[in-house]
Amino acid sequence: MLFVMSTERIQNRIKILEDIKKEAKKLKAVYKETLEEKPSYQEIQEEKKKMREQQQDLKLKVMKDPQLSDYDLQLKELAQDLKENQEILSQELVDYYKDTGSLELTDEEGNRKKIVFSAKLIKG
Repeated sequence: MLFVMSTERIQNRIKILEDIKKEAKKLKAVYKETLEEKPSYQEIQEEKKKMREQQQDLKLKVMKDPQLSDYDLQLKELAQDLKENQEILSQELVDYYKDTGSLELTDEEGNRKKIVFSAKLIKG
């Protein structure tokens, strides 16, 4: 009985979240439409587009510099390493909790840290 009630509460919460998302989507569309009707907004958007194009052109010219191109590649590799290590740490923290039952640990500097879990539903 507890399982059924818990499932019902989760399904109800999912419906509430979906309703909120639908309402926000509608409101965003109205907001955007109203904003785009304003001439001053249209002018700013055109200027923004030109600036973006100039920025992209400049970036392409700059990336021809081998040193900058190398830095860019290194940054991308570091970002990937960071992401992978964050995922590994997340799993290690889950394993630590399973093994010890503790939601706290102390880092190398003696600072106490709390483990926080996050859950979400994805289509599967």
